[in-house]
Amino acid sequence: MKASSYTLLADEVLTLDSRGMTYSPGAVVIEGDSISYVGPPQAEKSGTVIHLDGCALLPGLVDVHTHTPMWLFRGLTEDVPRGEWLQARMRPLETLVGPSELRAGALAGCLELLTSGVTTIADRYSEMGEVAGAVEESGLRAVLAHSLYDSDAERGLREAEALLGRFGADPARSRVWAGVGPHATDSCGPDLLRRVAALAERSGARIFIHLAQAEAEVAAVRARGYAGCAAYLDELGLLAPTVVVAHGTYLTDGEADLVGRRGTAVAHCPSSNAKLEARVAPVGRMRRSGAVVGLGTDAACCNNGMDLFAEMRTAGLLNKVAADDPAAFPAADLLRMATTEAAAALGIAHLVGSLETGKRADVIAVDRRAPHVQPWHDPVANLVYAARGSDVSAVFVDGTPLVLDRRPVRLDAERILADATQAAHALAPLAVGP
Repeated sequence: MKASSYTLLADEVLTLDSRGMTYSPGAVVIEGDSISYVGPPQAEKSGTVIHLDGCALLPGLVDVHTHTPMWLFRGLTEDVPRGEWLQARMRPLETLVGPSELRAGALAGCLELLTSGVTTIADRYSEMGEVAGAVEESGLRAVLAHSLYDSDAERGLREAEALLGRFGADPARSRVWAGVGPHATDSCGPDLLRRVAALAERSGARIFIHLAQAEAEVAAVRARGYAGCAAYLDELGLLAPTVVVAHGTYLTDGEADLVGRRGTAVAHCPSSNAKLEARVAPVGRMRRSGAVVGLGTDAACCNNGMDLFAEMRTAGLLNKVAADDPAAFPAADLLRMATTEAAAALGIAHLVGSLETGKRADVIAVDRRAPHVQPWHDPVANLVYAARGSDVSAVFVDGTPLVLDRRPVRLDAERILADATQAAHALAPLAVGP
């Protein structure tokens, strides 16, 4: 089905605009790739009319940190002692897969995200030139970054420049665009990060980097003579609104305040942090200090799922415990961390994140009729704490229907899963046990 004109009719529309407008019942009219109307149903319908009975419409979810190719490794790195997950478990597995396997895993990851209501992703990994084809095929909106390391800096920078040449860095011009992705503060020294900053400035690209995600990372940065990971980035000019830092799990209070004061964008991945490090990142402190915080799923092998509804719930529960305050992180804030605030973190709030006339038509329908979301007293609370990705019945990106009646429209799910599981099953006998 080609992007043209659609009228979506539903029991409820949650716009998540600045006024928090809700319409019950409601309609969203799509013309081409954009929204032309949001409000009560009109007598005159435009284009193809799609009745989404029993559903609530809301903006597509925005996943600010994921690694789609790592779908292949789900279930192979379980219950690992703190500090061993990346080097002792993941790195040996990563040497066993090539570009074709990573592409297959990425397409399966995109399928999982899409059918769970995610319409935009920030995706980064190795071999992103190959992975990019899978993301394009999926129909998702995406910013892609090739992971850069000191150990392979020259080749990595060539890959990053190739992605920028292929897609550009302007999300308004292309559904898929490029960022620059230094891996982390321990694996990227000052020289590489200065080159990253220069490349980002020349191209206008956003920078994506892991920050203080492990104790070993913090120790390595301090061994270089810096007070901490945030101070290291700050000295290099890499704490800024155009930089997205992931995790921040081991930031001190002072570093969290610094990240916030610089207006840095933060990718909070609560399930991954809890599973791999048994910690909660100080995102409440970062937000209070001025950081823009969006939610990320991280990889399927970090938390075994790519369901951003689950991440909203987990973020709420863990951060309430961390704050020792059941009133902390209200449901409305959590929903915005997966939509409007997440879009702001990626610099695309002018395009997506809310349902408003003139914005891109990234719309999802969530079925309100399942027992686990009844009764529907509080739509926001139900979406955050009760809904699941499996409740998503329709997904539109750029005005194109990609999921209808819970089934992918463009993607051959059976083929994608067959190819990806074949690649994944070859890894299982080689996985390092606990």
